[in-house]
Amino acid sequence: MMFAAQTIVSNVLIASLIGGLAWSVGRSGRRAVLAHLLWVAFLIKLITPPLLQLRILPSQAGPAMDMDWWIGLGVLWLAGFAFFVARGLVRSIRFHLLIKREGTSDPEATAFVASLLADSRRASAPEVVRLPLRLSPMLFGFALRPVIVCPESLWAILSDPERHAFLAHETAHYHRHDHWVRWLEWLVGCIYWWFPGVHLAHRQLERHEEACCDAWAVARLNSTPRQYAEALLRVVDFISEHSIGMPRLANGMRPTDSLEERIRLLMCARGLEHATAPLNMAVGIGCVALMLVHPAERRIRTFRVDSLATHQLGADTLEPSIASSASGSQSLMIVPEPLPGTPRGFWNQPPPRRWANIPLSLPGAHLVADVDHGIRVDGGRYPTISFSNSDVSAIAEIPSTQRVVIGTAAGNLRLWDLTAGMPVSLIGKHASGVTSVAYHPTHGLVSGDSSGTVNRWDLQSGQILASWSGSDSGVQSIRYAADGKTMMILSGGWRHCGTEQTARLVDSRSLALIQSWPVHGPAAVVLERPECGWVAVDWSGHVRRLETETLAAMLSKDDVSSLVLSQDTHPNAEVLP
Repeated sequence: MMFAAQTIVSNVLIASLIGGLAWSVGRSGRRAVLAHLLWVAFLIKLITPPLLQLRILPSQAGPAMDMDWWIGLGVLWLAGFAFFVARGLVRSIRFHLLIKREGTSDPEATAFVASLLADSRRASAPEVVRLPLRLSPMLFGFALRPVIVCPESLWAILSDPERHAFLAHETAHYHRHDHWVRWLEWLVGCIYWWFPGVHLAHRQLERHEEACCDAWAVARLNSTPRQYAEALLRVVDFISEHSIGMPRLANGMRPTDSLEERIRLLMCARGLEHATAPLNMAVGIGCVALMLVHPAERRIRTFRVDSLATHQLGADTLEPSIASSASGSQSLMIVPEPLPGTPRGFWNQPPPRRWANIPLSLPGAHLVADVDHGIRVDGGRYPTISFSNSDVSAIAEIPSTQRVVIGTAAGNLRLWDLTAGMPVSLIGKHASGVTSVAYHPTHGLVSGDSSGTVNRWDLQSGQILASWSGSDSGVQSIRYAADGKTMMILSGGWRHCGTEQTARLVDSRSLALIQSWPVHGPAAVVLERPECGWVAVDWSGHVRRLETETLAAMLSKDDVSSLVLSQDTHPNAEVLP
C-alpha cells in the first residue's frame, strides 16, 4: 500500500473511533459541549500527519495496484478538491463583497453585543450589519473580523427583547470561536469530500453548537427560557418561508430537525449537563492519544499444512471396535490410533522462509524476499514497498539517486523513489514480461524480456537508445562487465529440457555482438567475477568458467535466486582450487 494511501486509511480508522465516541456522548443532546469537542477532534485527526506508528493492520501481501489506477484515483480526488475549494472561496468572497456594498452598520446593536462580551476577555466585538436582503441571520467569519448579519425585513418585525435574543445567540457563536470551526470544517471537507463521515460531523457540530449557544444566550439575557424560545420560533418562522442558502464559512440559524430538541433543552429544568473535570481530562487524554497513533502494517507469519500430513489425516486411520452392551445390542466406538510421524526427505522439505536479503545504498534499506510476504524493499525509517513474488521479476538499484528500477511480469519498467515509497515514473514497457534488469553508472540502464529482446533506456525521457533481439527464446539474465564497456546476455529457455542456452558478449552502447558461447546445463545467470572472469551459475549453485566449463566455486541456492532477482547481490562463494 502506498504511504499516502496508508496514512489516509489509518486517519479515517482512528477518526471513526473518535466519531463513534462523539455520537454516543451526544445522542441525548445534554452533553453538547463534550460532544462538540469530540467532533472537532474527529476533524483534526483526519488531517493529522503520522506521528506514532502502531503496527496493528494486517500486511497487504497481494499484488500491488497498477500505477494507472493510482493516477486515476489521484486525478479524481484532485478534481473534487479543486471544485470544493473553488466553490467555497467564490461564494464566500461574493458574500463578503455584498456585505461591504449593501450592508448598513448598526452602532446600537454593536454596542449591545460588546456589553455581552464585557466579561469574556475579548479585545473586540463583532460588528452588526443589516442587509436589505431576505437571508438567514448569521455570524459570517470570512474576513479577519467576523460580522453579525441580519436582514432588514427580519429586524423590522422583531421586538427589542427578540432582537436581543437573536444578537445574544450569534454573539455566543463568536464567543465560542465557532467561526474558526467553520474554517477547519471547510478545509477537511475539501480534502475528504468523498468521506461521508465529514458530512455527518458537519450536521452534528451544527446541532451541538446551536444547543450550546442557546444556553449561553439565556444565561446572559434578562429573559426567561420561554421568551427566548418564542424569539427563536419567530426567527425560524421567518427563514422557513423561503429556501435560503448560506455561505460555507457562516454560522446561521436554519430550520433543522434539531429545533424540537433545542426547545426541549431550553424548557427543561436541568438543561445541558456539563462534564466533570475528571471526565473532561480522561476524554482529552484519550483523544490526544488517538490523534498521535498511526496504525501501520504488521507482519503476519502464515503456516502451511504439509500436504502429506493432510493426506494421512484424511485416510482411514481410525479402526472401529465393537463392544457389546448389556442388552445384547451392538454400538460402534471410534478409537483413534496414534499416527506415525511424517517422513522427511528432499521431496517435502519446506522452502527457506527468506531467500534474499540485499543491503542497498540507502542507509538501513534492504531488498528482502521471503515465502510469506513476497518481495519488499524495507526502507528502514522510510516507507516499505511490498510486492508479490509473482509480480516483480527483476530489480536494479541506482545508488546515486536512492531509487530502484523494478521490472514486472506485465512488462512494465518503473522507477521507484525509496525515500517516498512510491513510483516516480514509468520508464517504458516491454511486449512481454521483464526477466532481467542491469544498471551501470556510466552506461545506463538495460532490460531484457521473455520474448528475447534487450533494450537500453534513457532514464530521463524513457527513449530506447539501442535494442537487440538476436534470440528466438527469452532472455534469462543481463550483466555488465566491471568496466561497463561490455555486457553479457544469457538467453535460452532453461525451464525446458533440451533447449540450448547461449551467452553473448555485446557492446554496452550499441549492443553489437562481440562473441558468443554455448552454455551447457540449466544456467540461471552469467556474470563476471574478479578471480575467474565470466562464469555461468546454474540453479544448483555450481559456478563454472564460461570458456573452459571448469568448476570454479559453489553458491547456495538462495544466493542463486537472489542473483537472478537483482544485480546488487554480492554472495560469498566457496571458491574451489
